[in-house]
Amino acid sequence: MVWKQCFISVGFVDKISVLTITRDRTSHLTNLLKGLAQSNLCPDECIIVHMNEPAQSVGQWPFSCHHYAYQSSASLPLAQARNFAAKQATGEILIFLDVDCIPAPDMIAAYQQGCNQAPASIIMGAVRYLQAAISADWTVPSLVQQSQPNANRNISNLPTLALESNYGLFWSLSFALRRSVFVKIGGFSECYSGYGAEDTDFAWKARKQNIPLRWMPDAVAFHQYHSSSVPPWQHFADIVGNARTFYERWGEWPMAGWLSTFTQAGCLKWTVEGDSIEIIRWPILQSA
Repeated sequence: MVWKQCFISVGFVDKISVLTITRDRTSHLTNLLKGLAQSNLCPDECIIVHMNEPAQSVGQWPFSCHHYAYQSSASLPLAQARNFAAKQATGEILIFLDVDCIPAPDMIAAYQQGCNQAPASIIMGAVRYLQAAISADWTVPSLVQQSQPNANRNISNLPTLALESNYGLFWSLSFALRRSVFVKIGGFSECYSGYGAEDTDFAWKARKQNIPLRWMPDAVAFHQYHSSSVPPWQHFADIVGNARTFYERWGEWPMAGWLSTFTQAGCLKWTVEGDSIEIIRWPILQSA
């Protein structure tokens, strides 16, 4: 396929790096890159970190695409892999985009605008959820038609760069910030192993330093459908361990909804008012 020649910023404009971490998501990654290639403003580069899998290139794109392998004893070293991606990036504007997300054509330009107009802030975009798997020949209109806003984060009616006081609404699916802000926050805390709480910790560190959260409704991404478990029982050990770590750092429990479900199922001894968490029994996971 021959891609249109998307505009790439040059000269005095800050370089833009898109950062994506992935494992076993080749088709989703291809769709993400296809979305970037159809952007009205292409990034200068896309940094892709493969967690515990080989760093294999996927296709040819009208922007620099760099693949790195990151090996870890944790199956999904999310905090560590994101920090590693940031270290490899050369841009001043960092856009963290989940591998399950397809950027809309205006997303990169909207994030650039947000980072320029509110350079001391974390900018969060809009994510629309696709309700079913998509074909390889998807188009942006078809993505719009097949998707719905997240019910808890429908920001379509908010003004550009609206302030958000609830740091619990931060999500790592799609956000942007200047490298200087990322460094000031200290990146993602690597005391978390695997899945869970590392993104809430990042938000709490930002809140402690009075770094604003702002919404950018025009920075739209489409979340690709995949099967999932709610709560994610497959990450039970990581969630419990990371919840302990978070409580030790912040004096409150993250992921309370998931911990409540684990407790109600008889797997944990825990209350949101308490200061301890104990595994009573391990869940029985069904094989795929």
